[in-house]
Amino acid sequence: MPWLGLSILLVLILILAAFIAYFFFDVGNDDGGGGSGESVVENQTGVTGGQGVIAGHSNGPLGFPSAATRNTTRISGSDPVDVSMAAALAAYPTSGPGSPPSAVTIVDSNDWQSGVAAATLSALPVGAPILLAPSGTLSATGVDTLAQLNPLGSPDTGENKVFTVGQVAPPSGYEVKRIDGSGPAEIAAAVAKEKATLVDGPPAAFVVVSSEAPEYATPAGTWAARSGDVVLYTGKDSVPKATLDVIKDKANKNVPIFVLGPSDVVSSKVIKQLDKAGSTVERVGGDDPESAAVELVRYSSGLFGWNLTDPGHGYVLARTDRPMDAIAATALSTGGTWPALLLTDSSEKLPQVVEDYLLDVKPGYETDPTRAIVNHAWVIGDDSVISVDEQARLDDALELEIVETASTTG
Repeated sequence: MPWLGLSILLVLILILAAFIAYFFFDVGNDDGGGGSGESVVENQTGVTGGQGVIAGHSNGPLGFPSAATRNTTRISGSDPVDVSMAAALAAYPTSGPGSPPSAVTIVDSNDWQSGVAAATLSALPVGAPILLAPSGTLSATGVDTLAQLNPLGSPDTGENKVFTVGQVAPPSGYEVKRIDGSGPAEIAAAVAKEKATLVDGPPAAFVVVSSEAPEYATPAGTWAARSGDVVLYTGKDSVPKATLDVIKDKANKNVPIFVLGPSDVVSSKVIKQLDKAGSTVERVGGDDPESAAVELVRYSSGLFGWNLTDPGHGYVLARTDRPMDAIAATALSTGGTWPALLLTDSSEKLPQVVEDYLLDVKPGYETDPTRAIVNHAWVIGDDSVISVDEQARLDDALELEIVETASTTG
């Protein structure tokens, strides 16, 4: 019957069509949803090489790449005491009479409030980097590091060779200026008084932070080491008398005040008290510690704020939950690339707000990379604190890239 022959022909045509579709057009060949059996990595705009996932190599010879990459240098250690010594020696590598620093500041390794307040003494012209002392007494290695730094005093340090801030045993054999108080606000006020005496005048700004939230306060310490601005403390809803007394001093009547942290850390009540007591008051906020640190890095008001909104700068990456690491590294921010503090809340993953910021200021070149400006970051802590994977991601975000223009694309 003719219809039977047509049916057989139709079936043969359908089989042939399926064969062609399968082998030539890959229809129905589903290996995980891709068109081929190979895995596909989604391209992530702005990341070098278009890699959605970047991982670091395991440590190779001489500790690389953990020790350093093209754009990062690690101070490897799990103890902030060791980090402070390494950072001070990195910042002041030269030796001999007349070599800086003229003085050194010693802080208890568990006293973050004194460390943040003391950071202003690290800034020039005083230039006294911080060494951390376990339980308030320098370790044997700390004593040796102090001897290597060999502070001799100068007019800028009031001829003091050592400043101790907070409950710290003074090292023997050095002229020591002890700065202390009954609490964080009182210690910070005492540091402010000593700094004013040393530089013979008020600071360019007061930075007010919570004495109960180190994750929002440590960026102030790094900025103070860079700028010489003075850090003062507040509670969430009330400003301590010691802080108000400093601000109300006639010599400080024109000093602007900058509050770091969101309103759930430092409330609007504090803003009103500060505004009533002193000069202008501005808040540098942020939804969380990592974004707050980025806000300060971007921020600019007069002479205050890092104002790092273009390529060609240095950074320090430290853990949010390890405030003494950030304090230990403040000496790095007194020179060199003058690095600003960025924070990470993870040992494995760079926060998105940090990566987004670094991609915004990613350096580029058109024809000659040797003439380009570059970014660099110090990584604070060993790879149990900040992993090599996170370091690799940081390195990639910092990396110099070619800028495609009409001339480079032909």
